[in-house]
Amino acid sequence: MRTKLLAAALASAVLLTGCATVPTKGPIRSGSQEGLTPVRGGLGIEAQHPRDNAKPLPLVNGFLEAMSDSRAFDVAREYMTPDAAAAWKPESKISVYDQSSSQAVSQRTDGKVQLSAPLIGTIDERGSWTPAKPGQQVNFTFVLAETSGQFRVANVPAGVFLGSNQLEPRLAPRALYFFNPAKTMLVPDPIYVPNTLPAGQSATQLIQELLKGPTSRLGNGAISIAPEGTSLAVSVPVDSGVATVALSDEAAALSESDRRLLAAQIAWTLRLITNRVRITVSGASLLPDSDVLSFSDFGAYDPSGQDGRLKDLYGVQKGKIQRIRGQDGAEDIGTTPLDNSVLYSSSAQSFAVNLRGDTGAIVTTTKDGLPAVLSGALDSDKKAADVKTTRTDGKVLRPSYDNENNLWYVDRADSAAPRLRMRTPDGKVTEIRANFGGAHPLALRMAPDGVRALLVMRSKTGATSVQTATVGTNDAKQLVLSQFRPLELPLTDITDASWNQLGILVAGKSAKGQPGRPWQVNVDGSQPRLIPGVSTQFDAVKLASNLSVDTLPVVQDSTGELHWQRKDLGWVNMNDGDKGTPIDPVYPG
Repeated sequence: MRTKLLAAALASAVLLTGCATVPTKGPIRSGSQEGLTPVRGGLGIEAQHPRDNAKPLPLVNGFLEAMSDSRAFDVAREYMTPDAAAAWKPESKISVYDQSSSQAVSQRTDGKVQLSAPLIGTIDERGSWTPAKPGQQVNFTFVLAETSGQFRVANVPAGVFLGSNQLEPRLAPRALYFFNPAKTMLVPDPIYVPNTLPAGQSATQLIQELLKGPTSRLGNGAISIAPEGTSLAVSVPVDSGVATVALSDEAAALSESDRRLLAAQIAWTLRLITNRVRITVSGASLLPDSDVLSFSDFGAYDPSGQDGRLKDLYGVQKGKIQRIRGQDGAEDIGTTPLDNSVLYSSSAQSFAVNLRGDTGAIVTTTKDGLPAVLSGALDSDKKAADVKTTRTDGKVLRPSYDNENNLWYVDRADSAAPRLRMRTPDGKVTEIRANFGGAHPLALRMAPDGVRALLVMRSKTGATSVQTATVGTNDAKQLVLSQFRPLELPLTDITDASWNQLGILVAGKSAKGQPGRPWQVNVDGSQPRLIPGVSTQFDAVKLASNLSVDTLPVVQDSTGELHWQRKDLGWVNMNDGDKGTPIDPVYPG
């Protein structure tokens, strides 16, 4: 079973609500914004049987090519001695290395063959990608022995070694979907799966992984609705475009409402294979009133928090909150003061808007000189008494809203003990336990699900980085920010980051002395590339984006001018004649 699952664990990943790229390193390059990639046949090298009388170096090269084909591990075992073949566990790990060096594989003077190359990243047994730290190497010495007069590999590799040129042809990014603790929104969990398999096998593997629960990336921050022990009664066939998922009897114990939630998990997880899913338990439909389902039937749980207001752009200019108009070309580009808001009279240092577009929060200084976060309606005739005031300490980062209207913020950001807090709509403030390891947060962006956090951090040495983390609970049932994962980006002087429909946007420099640029990055940190069409004439400092497919990325340059991307991938500059007055751009979220 474990070996078969490498067909599933041999990796699969989904980038958030979906970037169709795969982990690679090397030179940063321009790229294109893409949608999700459908399951496609593999174009990688097909595993070949060992040639008779092969010398050590060609034999090892053949072994490396054969182990890259997850359909043919038995062929790869032919390159090994019987004992080594029996002990090899290809499903345990995939180490992706940069094969571009001519010296990646070389024969030593003692007859052994050495694999030595930069490590790009690893994929674990569940399919989760971990980027390599700078300078990490793959180093493995292949020991050869003669078996029946033929050279064979006598020692056991730790899983599979996969050249970076074989990654994209072999593996496809996919997401498993779980729920936030409130059961109001799906949470994507990125893994990698082979793309060389028929639709039915791919669907089977995805649902098998889904029923195991969230990967370590999400910790206990997300939940699965499937009862413990739930499994597939049979494999998942895909016939005439309909995937039939037959669940074991454990799922029969679910309530009617939880059955619908489990159906949402399954339909969203299979959405890149088929838009039509039939789910049964004990031979009957999981949802009695529905036979064939689509992920679109569960749009209420969309991980992006889809709402008609998500594409509305706001900003702060001269301390006053504004609505920025003209992105769609239907009206002149400009700003409209939000002077009907109860927040307008206060001087805003930063601004956040909830996902419904009806409430905002600002960081400000009160009349008594103390920092505070104020929140209230954006369009209201109510009096200032309706403003909610939360006292804060020290430096306060721009707040961030989730889909439950919870407001998240970091204060004491420049101290030795930064503090993450969350305020509920009823005004209750909870401190989220977080150990930032001596680093200082520069930016916090919560995903709509309230589970995933995106952070820009400055280390003790002054280096900046982008990290993701997860909000879960500890043994005392306290909220904890954990599962920190540095994205290990080949960028410097990173100033901002934001969630995006294709992963993450990052403002940073490819090298010291270069201008800041907006980069598109997969949620696991792989394949940084310039946003298409970005001008070389502006220096990116701040970003505005969110997970909505209708949201256009916005960049603030070092002069304070805004630039946003059109749907045709061109760029529009907002220049109202006052470049000396910065506008800090903000989308809901």
